[in-house]
Amino acid sequence: MRLTSIAVVLSLFLLPGALSAQLTSGGEQAAGWPPVAIGVRIGWDNAQRGEMIGALVRIPVLPNGAIELVPNADVTFLTGIKEYQVNLDAVYLTAGRMGGLYAGGGIGSRNSRYSPDPAASRRNDLTFSIVAGVRLGGRSRFRPELEVRWILESEYVRAPRPVMIGLSVALW
Repeated sequence: MRLTSIAVVLSLFLLPGALSAQLTSGGEQAAGWPPVAIGVRIGWDNAQRGEMIGALVRIPVLPNGAIELVPNADVTFLTGIKEYQVNLDAVYLTAGRMGGLYAGGGIGSRNSRYSPDPAASRRNDLTFSIVAGVRLGGRSRFRPELEVRWILESEYVRAPRPVMIGLSVALW
């Protein structure tokens, strides 16, 4: 009981100082860049019916965290073939450094065998993507996310549409 009372009294003195360090006089977040985050994700491509695994890096472009560059790479496991997709996306987060809903798009490259013939050679095609999702976690170091993506290709009739769930970890 005595230890609990001491902890409560100490927290009453220390908590206001800790909170004021996080806020400016107007109640806004303190200045400074949000951390870069790295992550992994798994998913399912609805159009091609294949499992996916990937990695990403979230790089803040603005100090409030509202815009991020997101280089990412994914592998799609289809029957008898693996497809590789590399993208550079720019996304807008509705709640800035706290995460929230996000939307954006980007440019990428897809490496695949664009023929049902197993002897066909692989090639790289330019792709564009539209991205929407939600990132949770706020100021936490671990940030779960859910994302849907539509990959646009001029010569690719399958038009991948993956749904992915992932986890990013802030580096600082």
